[in-house]
Formats: sequence, structure tokens, C-alpha cells
Amino acid sequence: MRLLKLVGMLSLVAVITTGCYKSGNDDNPINLFDELPIYDEEKRDISEKVKIVAGSANLTLPSNSIEVGKINEIDLNNDKKDEIVFFEKREDIRNQVGFTILDSKSNDTSYTESGNKIEYANFYDLDNDGNKEIILLVQDKNMTTLTICRYQNGEIEELISKANYHYFNKDNFTKLGVLVDDLDNDDNLELVVYNYNYKTKEMELNVCSFKDNQIYILDSTTFKNVRNFEDIKVVTGNISSKEKALFLSLPNDEDTGYITQVAYLKNKKIINAFEDKKIQISNGYYIPVEDVNNDGITNIPQIESSSVTIDTLSTSTFPTSLIISWNKYNGKQGDDADMIFVSQIYYNYEANFRFLIPNNLVGKLAIIEDTENTNGNYKVFNFYYNTTNTYSDTSSQDRKFLFTLNVSEKTIVDDTKNISKTGNNVYESDKYIFSVADVNQAELKKLDLTVDILKDYFSAIK
Repeated sequence: MRLLKLVGMLSLVAVITTGCYKSGNDDNPINLFDELPIYDEEKRDISEKVKIVAGSANLTLPSNSIEVGKINEIDLNNDKKDEIVFFEKREDIRNQVGFTILDSKSNDTSYTESGNKIEYANFYDLDNDGNKEIILLVQDKNMTTLTICRYQNGEIEELISKANYHYFNKDNFTKLGVLVDDLDNDDNLELVVYNYNYKTKEMELNVCSFKDNQIYILDSTTFKNVRNFEDIKVVTGNISSKEKALFLSLPNDEDTGYITQVAYLKNKKIINAFEDKKIQISNGYYIPVEDVNNDGITNIPQIESSSVTIDTLSTSTFPTSLIISWNKYNGKQGDDADMIFVSQIYYNYEANFRFLIPNNLVGKLAIIEDTENTNGNYKVFNFYYNTTNTYSDTSSQDRKFLFTLNVSEKTIVDDTKNISKTGNNVYESDKYIFSVADVNQAELKKLDLTVDILKDYFSAIK
């Protein structure tokens, strides 16, 4: 276990992206201010007080606005009283950003540093002492700094600033990302730092603990052939009901696609699930991991490449539709590591719907858009059963027609000139009505399916 000593004021300096830890209690910050009118009188008073204290500084919203706001209410020092924390930007000869804390007696204290933008801000009890540290990622020209502060006895103490970034930026590892979570469910948060080397195309993953104002590197592992830093995605998920893991989507330097890796912490050591490369989960496009069946286990996507359709007239390179096989990690190591199939889903991003493919149609369903007699408000899709286990619309041999799906905008549903076959409604979204027509009852019966059963397989893309 390696120790990074913090001498005076410490800092991580680099270009950083972040992940986050979401606690299951009520300790998350409450956003008290946004661009909408404030109707709560108490919050209005707080907002007005903040504006007076801020003076010439502008209130600023961190980029992770889903988690924090311009003004936040949170108990930082575990005194059972909420402090008000607001983020600000001061534009003068040298731009500065930071935050101000107002206590319950309206006393204020501030922290600022040079920078143009707050990329990330949040509040975590990193060392499990009951006090929440304030984490800031500040963009200053072409680099981003990580700062960790603590609020105690009415003062802001800077715990981490510039002195410790040299380790993580060793040997041309010039870009960093951070993520905070309790990876091994021991009620202590881990600080995950991943850094990138443009020369060697390597990404190093470091799992750290934070104690006594010091960072301890518990373990590290390296991933090679990573195309760039900007497209790296690292999130936390679950590989079982009791185990968390890091799910990494890494841009592959050997092509334009992405490779999914899974890493988790066991006895304070990183287990790289697919280190032996027996399992290679590669996709041509970035698809985030997801718990597709709501069982608490994170699933890994595998795009069925022959199912991908692209709009050649669009400037977007992302598919208009595709089929994804969802899998889960089997929890084993070495040669025994493998994926377990969970489900297969058809996604149509133009009409924003998905179709859960029944188990007896997995690998055998072809969905082809009928481009005749359709327009921007009305689309027709033909569903086929392929006995040859192919998605390609060029393989028509042994293909069995199942039904037609009509997708109609609600504004034209009553226009019979645009809809020739309304059929049986199976799903309705905010914008579209989905109906099934020309049903091949004989083939559906062989597959133990009916129109009523099909209704349960359609849903909106989340």
C-alpha cells in the first residue's frame, strides 16, 4: 500500500472527469435555487440573503447540475444544522470560482481559486468522521484541478490542492478522472482516480482511501490500447446483490468502437474480471450499462452488429435502431470468468420505443422498416421470424412474417388518408400510438404469442 503525503496544501492538477457516489439516505444536498420563480418564502429569503453576501460575484451552476445547484442546503459539520453553500464566479483581472458557506447564524466564509468554470462539485464524508468534505473540480484554461476542503469551527480548511498531483501524472499520465463510492460495502468511501497516457495509450485505474488528510493507494491496474481520454466512461454498478463493481467503457485504439471492462475490489485489491481477455465485449458505439430487468444487477450491452440501421441522410453516425443482447458478469475469475445472457431488446431511437424480444425469438427476429407509403409522421415496421438466426434483411430465405407495427403521431391518428391500417393498439407514448396489423396468427400461435401478450413487450426508451 503506497502513501501520498499531503504537505501543507495539496492538489490534483489535470484534466478531470468524474463519477459520483449516491447515498441512500437524506444527506444529499437540497438545491434551493434555479432559474424558476421561488414560491417558498423561506427559500426566497435564503436566496435573497445569498445574493447580498455574494455581492459582485455571479452565482454559478456546476456542470453536474443533476446533483447540486447554485445554492445548496446541507449539514457539513454534523451539528444537526444545515449550512447554505453557494457556488460563485468572480470575473476580474484573474477569473476566480469557488463557494461560500453561510451557517445558521448567517456568518459567512469563502473559498476561491483561479478558474473559469466549476466542472463538478459535491459533498462526501470521505474519511467517515461525520463531517462532509467539499469536492471541487475547477477548469482553469486547459487544465482542471481537484480540491478537497473541510468546513469546521466556522472555517474552511483546504485539505487537497496542488502538491500531490505529481504521482498521478507520472510518466506522461497527464489526464485524470475521479469517482467516489463505497466499492466494497464496508461503510467507507473509496476515491477512484483513473489517469491516461496519450503516448502509450494506457489508462491506469487507482483505488484509494482517504484517512487523516492523506491519500492511500490501495491498488492499481492498467488497461492498454485506449484510444483517448475524452470518451472514457467509468461508473459503478452491481455484479451481485452484495457486490459493487466499476464498469468501464474504454474507446478501443484498434478501431472506432468501445470495449467494456469490469473491475471490483476484493480484500482491498482490484480484480480485473476479464484480464485474461477470454471475454472481449466490443461495441461499435457507446451504450451505457443498465439494469434492464430491475433486479438490482448491472447488465452489460452487446450490440448485434447485423441489426444496426443507419440513416445515411443524417449527420448523426449513431444508429436509428439496433438490437442489444444484455448480459451479466458471472462473478468468477480467470478462465472461469464469463457472461450470462439476460435478455435481448430491439431499440428504435427515432420513435423512442423498445421491444423486449421473447426468449423463443432471441437471435431470430428481423425488424425491417417499410419505406413505402410512409412519411415523417407515420412509419411502418414489419416483424419477421428468421429460422437462420440472422438479423440481416438480405437473408430472406426461411423468413416467416409475423405482423406489421404502425407507428403514428397522435396528431394524425384521425387522418385516415395517412393511416391505411390502424390495427390493434399495443402501446402509446407521449408522441406516438403503436398498433399491430396484418397479424400472422398461425405463426404467433406456434410461438405461444398473441397480440395481448405482445403489449407487455413494448415500452419507452429510458
